[in-house]
Amino acid sequence: MKSFFSLFRDSAAELKNVRTLTVTGMLTAIAIVLRAHLALNITQDLRVDFAFLFIMTAAMLYGPVVSVLCAIGTDVIGYILDGYKARDYNFALLAVKILVALIYGIMLYRSTFKSSGAKSDGSGFFAMVKKDMPLILRASAARIIVVFLGNIVLNSAVLYYSYTNPNFPFMSQSEWDAFFLWLSPRFIKNIICLPIEIILIAIVLPAIYSSYRMVFGTRRTA
Repeated sequence: MKSFFSLFRDSAAELKNVRTLTVTGMLTAIAIVLRAHLALNITQDLRVDFAFLFIMTAAMLYGPVVSVLCAIGTDVIGYILDGYKARDYNFALLAVKILVALIYGIMLYRSTFKSSGAKSDGSGFFAMVKKDMPLILRASAARIIVVFLGNIVLNSAVLYYSYTNPNFPFMSQSEWDAFFLWLSPRFIKNIICLPIEIILIAIVLPAIYSSYRMVFGTRRTA
């Protein structure tokens, strides 16, 4: 338990470092661009974007406190910049994004540095993947949890309650049927996108972490 709470203490301490603020600012800016300008809006309640990669990166490098700040900045500024004002800003959806950022930070911070710092045997693509496999597996597991808990369950519940049926979750059987019918495209979209997202995670996170180590040196481990 002490080790768990130290994740938050150490992550908050990262904010005293100018490097942390600079790198997090860059990651947030990239995430905002991806969210506001490079997202695919399928419907009002359904969009595809990859801003999560850089929130995960902030979580990996600096922990849950920093990843939460990155997620808040991305969501608030992205909402302002994307020009989509048909709906007021939804603070319940922001709460879900904060929870998601916490999941990333808890699962990726510090222990990632232990595993990803291992030396690889040999050279080439497969040796590199083998070296980074602990990071890839941990990040993929975090994304799977987020997709099912955050995207499919919590985000869907908030969207449906806020904009479609305010009686949710106190619905009759016919209303539950209507909810699951409404949910179906979101479920299908998330299931289709998940393998693509995991491939991107396997490429982007180890590459960023390796570059970070080259520029700033090896970080301490817990």
